[in-house]
Amino acid sequence: MRPRNLKTRLSCCLAAVAITTLATAQVYTTTPQWQSADMQVSTGAALVDINRDGWLDLVVSNGNDISLQRVVVYYNNGSGALQASPGWQSANTAYHGHLDVADVNGDGWPDVAVGILLAQGGPSARLYLNNNGTLNSTAVWSAPISADSFGVAFGDMNGDGRPDLAVASGKAYDNVPQTNAVYANVGGSLSATPTWQTPTTRNFGNCLWIDADRDGKLDLAYAGSRTDSFVFRNIGTTLEGTPTWRTNDSRTQFGLMFAYGDVSGDGFAELILADNNQIGPGSGRFRQYAGLNTGFFNASAVWTYSDGYTSAVTLGDIDRDGRLDLITGEWFGRARYFRNLGTGTGFGATPTWTSAGNTTTVEKLVLGDVNNSARKMYVQRFTSNTRRLLQLPKQPIETVVAIKADGVDLTPAQYTWNRELGWVSLGVDAATVDVAYIYSRSLDLAVSNWDDNRPNQLYMNQLASPCAADFNEDGTADFFDYLDLVAVFSEGSLAADVNLDGVVDFFDYLDFVAVFSSGC
Repeated sequence: MRPRNLKTRLSCCLAAVAITTLATAQVYTTTPQWQSADMQVSTGAALVDINRDGWLDLVVSNGNDISLQRVVVYYNNGSGALQASPGWQSANTAYHGHLDVADVNGDGWPDVAVGILLAQGGPSARLYLNNNGTLNSTAVWSAPISADSFGVAFGDMNGDGRPDLAVASGKAYDNVPQTNAVYANVGGSLSATPTWQTPTTRNFGNCLWIDADRDGKLDLAYAGSRTDSFVFRNIGTTLEGTPTWRTNDSRTQFGLMFAYGDVSGDGFAELILADNNQIGPGSGRFRQYAGLNTGFFNASAVWTYSDGYTSAVTLGDIDRDGRLDLITGEWFGRARYFRNLGTGTGFGATPTWTSAGNTTTVEKLVLGDVNNSARKMYVQRFTSNTRRLLQLPKQPIETVVAIKADGVDLTPAQYTWNRELGWVSLGVDAATVDVAYIYSRSLDLAVSNWDDNRPNQLYMNQLASPCAADFNEDGTADFFDYLDLVAVFSEGSLAADVNLDGVVDFFDYLDFVAVFSSGC
């Protein structure tokens, strides 16, 4: 979708010294540290370890509504740098919209689904399976419906622990509403026909699976164009026909993307929308809808920022103060960072950081630790659990390493999870669940660029890497960190996997002692 009228993980710090405040430090420079050599009409993007070598790769879908192009992967070279040119590309070409990533067939490797914006009688979405680190060159599944689909999203609609695929469709420019559908995952394959559809055709720019009513089931949010935005509530194993929640403050908006997370710190997640003003009377604002203690959100925004051709939003704690910050992007403009003020309202009236002027037509913003400067293993225990949907305390996450349900290891086919939002959906019931996952305290920013005269970009986080010996993350590297490591090491918990090799052994202890002894 485009404007119509315009063509080492172990870094050093001082032991036993409190880490200084990062609130005023510059997180990103105004110009990127990496740019792709190729310049395409890039749209969807994800930072994900495609080949599972422990380094994040960049997956990008190209084409939009401009040109028939391919899905590509810029592999990480294993030292924290992305390839300048793609190391993999799809054989299929299409007018690709946005993409999403999940392990569809349960083999432990991340697969890629992508929407197709100008289907022209062809499929509205395709799926590329991952063969031991390399995506299939041709799609293994195509949506049976021909529709103009800008966005796709994986989520577990029926609670079986497998990712189902939602597709957001509609010709917003021409005001031609279309069918929006969900395709269930059946035994590791997406269904040949829709499992659920919107009862009426709509123009939806994108979609996102969230637990809006906090009942332990994933609901589906659609960003509306020439209509409100909606949330369809999950009623057990499917979605309702009439949406429970809708916006009412920009009735003919041009909604392109959602972000979701608790930015107010009250325990109730907010929904943030990019509402572009290129068609209709769209507001041209980023709009934040406050989460309510009764579930769902205010129908009118409690915070907005005017930026015209607003296009992309994402959330992450980029300054390491424990609060979710907002990254935004616009067409033919800039990326911005709004620091979370920690006042209970979220963000201020002006951005903390802005990229260099008018150099980017932002389509997607993704956060991740590309150079592995601050990755760490975490284990989150859920007890007296009555839900299959679990919300991790951090987002975005890099990967889920392992899950134990009542002490039994689950296979990758028994759960699915979301990188940007940090939820995990299980296919089994359990009273106690342990989720081991990797999260980084140093988030770099990748930007996909629609303008085929300009490259995709990567902004590296400029904050000094947190002290690797600060195991308990209290801001000080001291003897308590050693005691905490020994405690989880004695339990055999993956939280003691200091070197992130997937096992807890004496090498983890030695690595911790080495960095601690070196003064970090």
